[in-house]
Amino acid sequence: MSIAANPPLPAHLKWYMGGLGTYFFATGIQMVLAPWLIKEVLGMGPEYVGIAQACSMLAMLLLGLFGGATADRMELRSYLMRLQLMGMVVPLTLAAAIYMGYLSYPVMIVYLLVFSTLGAFVTPARDSLLTRVINRERPGAIQKAVASAMSMQFLSQVLGNLLSGLAGLAGPLFIVLTQALALAAAAFTTSRLPKAPPPPAAPLKEDQKRPSQWQLIKEGLVIVWQSERLRPVITMMFSSGVLYIGVFMVFFPILIPDVYGGGSAALAGVYVVFFSGIGISSTVQSRLRPIKKQGRAIMLALCTGSAAMVGFHFEPPFWSVYVLAACWGLAAGVSMTQSRAIVQEFASDTHRARVLSIFQLGMMGGGPIGSFATGYIIKAIGPLNAVLVPSAAMVVVWLTMFFFSPLWGLEAPPHKVGSGAS
Repeated sequence: MSIAANPPLPAHLKWYMGGLGTYFFATGIQMVLAPWLIKEVLGMGPEYVGIAQACSMLAMLLLGLFGGATADRMELRSYLMRLQLMGMVVPLTLAAAIYMGYLSYPVMIVYLLVFSTLGAFVTPARDSLLTRVINRERPGAIQKAVASAMSMQFLSQVLGNLLSGLAGLAGPLFIVLTQALALAAAAFTTSRLPKAPPPPAAPLKEDQKRPSQWQLIKEGLVIVWQSERLRPVITMMFSSGVLYIGVFMVFFPILIPDVYGGGSAALAGVYVVFFSGIGISSTVQSRLRPIKKQGRAIMLALCTGSAAMVGFHFEPPFWSVYVLAACWGLAAGVSMTQSRAIVQEFASDTHRARVLSIFQLGMMGGGPIGSFATGYIIKAIGPLNAVLVPSAAMVVVWLTMFFFSPLWGLEAPPHKVGSGAS
């Protein structure tokens, strides 16, 4: 594939990327800080880390569809601003608990549950807003915009991971207060975007009531289920959520201290390498010409991720852990970018947030299931053996999707014309 020319980003897209980056910088802080506080400061075992990490994704499973249905009815700019300002309360409350000596496992669970609830409403709204700040009339514009957004998201998470890695030196209080400032910055950058009112709904008949949240959710689910493109993609990403994301959230916080004797800095280093791999992969995709065989790219990337996971079983030297994490991240960048691009390309304006919330439910909602199970599997057979379980399960899923779904042959659509910001 040849390199495509990249024109300068429109002003609105720059502000969008700024808000995206600061928000995911805050989430990157949580990803390292929370398991470190639970395992190293509170001294809890792997099953407790697994439960906590499941809680960090639980809201997406339970509330993600409501988040999408709500976003489709909202003026997205002001809605996002309010959510992010409300989110500041979460780290500020944790900071108060740390400062007053009230840090405990229940406090961490509440922190993770509330922060994940915020994400269940922020994510579909922000994803839906992306198509409002790009020129959709350019061929491949959505795929490139999604790749750029993914790059910003995960490179920002890397910075959050790096900062959290300093918790042992700087103290968790400083880290948590920085998280609150990042959410304030996300609200400010969002305020610089143009208003994004909801698309006009079909006029109601005289005897017809405004559809309820449940009806809106049902509409989105029906659209996904009836789509030969969306259904296999979301099914595959749900499997990835259970077997990759959920495992990742528990595996490394146990592997690094228990097998390699590392602390918060070593854990953050592995996270940095992994998410840098996603960011680099997404950046490369944003600069290449759009990938045509999107389904094939997703499935080959998931194969690569499984191979990397198997590598951890052999207890390689610690430097090899970084290499395997980088390979896993590079592959994840392809599967996540291309699957999200497919959803953005084929979702209508009137249903985009709902369809995106179903996608997020598939990808992140499977995480709590994987995290919960992984904690107990690690307790039973150890981290080095436990990593073989999701790898074997993904082989079964992969073969099923290859033979019984159209995913392998799924291609990017021809030039799709739509209205959007220049």
